[in-house]
Amino acid sequence: MIEAYKKFWKGYVDFKGRATRSDYWLNVLAQCLVSLFFGFLLILIMILGGDPATYTSSAYSFQMILIYIVLSAFGIYMLALLIPSIAIMVRRLRDASYHWAFMFLLLIPYLGSFVIFILTLQPTKVELPFNNFSNPQQ
Repeated sequence: MIEAYKKFWKGYVDFKGRATRSDYWLNVLAQCLVSLFFGFLLILIMILGGDPATYTSSAYSFQMILIYIVLSAFGIYMLALLIPSIAIMVRRLRDASYHWAFMFLLLIPYLGSFVIFILTLQPTKVELPFNNFSNPQQ
């Protein structure tokens, strides 16, 4: 999983090549784990912070400042994920031999994300034989 996550960040703006099913889904798993980590930090700060009334009474309490810092870090992380997530989805769709423009299905609420989910689960379809020299993403 760590190797797939490293490959994800190395291919930050690589819209060419392919991404295997395992590369794509291990990356999704890693992103979910990082999001759970941020959520765990927020819950930990709230539990150890004491009285919940301090969250509404004082915006400058130590606990609220920690919450602002964690939320800001999570927001920066999510912004940093935007372009590489699009790039790996394009590579995954190409690997399953679909056109990259299928990504725009995500703009259709509910149905689009379900269709993209199904498309990214499809196995690799190779029209021409390839090797590691002509396709370093494999």
